[in-house]
Amino acid sequence: MVPFPVFWCFALLSNTAASAQWVNIAWALGDNRLPAAVLAVWQISALLGTIPGVLLGARAARRLGHVRTLVWSSAVEAASCLAVAVVAWDTGDGLSTRRALLVAVVCSVTPFAVGFGGPSWLALVGAWPGSASRTRQLLLDSIQFQLGRTAGPPVAALLIATVAHPVPVAAVANSVTFLAVTVIMLAAARTPGVGPPPPRLADAPTARPSWRLFGSTAVLAAAGYALASDTSRLYVARLIRAAELPAVVFSVTVSVVALTAAGAAAVAARRRIPDRRLAQLGLGLLAAGLLTWATASTLGVPAWIVGGALVGASLPLAHAALTSLVMGEAGDADQATGAAVTMATNTGAVALGSTVVAPLVSPLGPLVFLPLAALAAIALARVRRRYRADALAPPPAVPVPAGGVSAGGSPPGRPR
Repeated sequence: MVPFPVFWCFALLSNTAASAQWVNIAWALGDNRLPAAVLAVWQISALLGTIPGVLLGARAARRLGHVRTLVWSSAVEAASCLAVAVVAWDTGDGLSTRRALLVAVVCSVTPFAVGFGGPSWLALVGAWPGSASRTRQLLLDSIQFQLGRTAGPPVAALLIATVAHPVPVAAVANSVTFLAVTVIMLAAARTPGVGPPPPRLADAPTARPSWRLFGSTAVLAAAGYALASDTSRLYVARLIRAAELPAVVFSVTVSVVALTAAGAAAVAARRRIPDRRLAQLGLGLLAAGLLTWATASTLGVPAWIVGGALVGASLPLAHAALTSLVMGEAGDADQATGAAVTMATNTGAVALGSTVVAPLVSPLGPLVFLPLAALAAIALARVRRRYRADALAPPPAVPVPAGGVSAGGSPPGRPR
């Protein structure tokens, strides 16, 4: 098995290239000469790609195992980046509306591949040989992901300033990194006993209750978190351009988001903070950051930077804690399904949010962040009420028999 630090470094390189590609695409599709609906189409395409990918990926994890599933997903991601490079090639005067819509649609292939490999990625990282805590492993994974987002925007800004076709160049570079990850996964696939064993097909009936997680507090809170955080960041580029601020403001804001996210993840990984408290802290920071962004019309650039720091610090805390809660409720036998439930719900929430928010961006400007901040606050209150009640509830005096009722008044193991 590849040592985790080596795997971590290659994942960092891949995420740096992916971040540079994302920033270039966001800047190109955020052109004020294009209708705001282009960004909504981009996000809806991500939904249409991610949901089938997640559903197929959870099934593939059962049949192929986590490592082989990641081999296929990385290879498809590499091919999808090359497709983006082809369709995003323009004449140098910017994308036309038709070409921008084509780019937004073709970009759906990458979310499909990410969704296909995502459940296996989380299950593999969370159960890496030698790891002591699933939440700590997810935080370490979040550090490299956010460091990649920190390094990616400056690379993207350099490409925008110096290259005639920044999106195709970034997409080709991203494809090369995915090919490298594919090679690593191929090597790991030849090593017996790598990663957590996939659930046996005969165990499928016992995994079916995991899909009840769609109604659990952790999943609903994760959906609110994703809708508020991802939808808000989707329109940051357009709002900065509408304020006639230079591209460097957007690049710095995105870098601050990623840098503070990596720092928050590093601090949290060194401390033993319960998942419920970590989720509450993340959702509170998110609400505060969105409220700060809402003042950008008055405070200008400082509001974007400070708000970005607060939003960034919230991302790894809420994501790791809520994902760990869901995977824990799914049980050790099928953590990939728990991760798939979280990913599918988050993607659907973001697509819904982008569709609802798109027509409000132009008339409201930065004030559009206010309802998103309220949504994060509601998710925080829900998590606090649900998991605080569990923490205060006394344990049962005797073991609860199968099919019995716990001290909380519900069958044991049933998510709420």
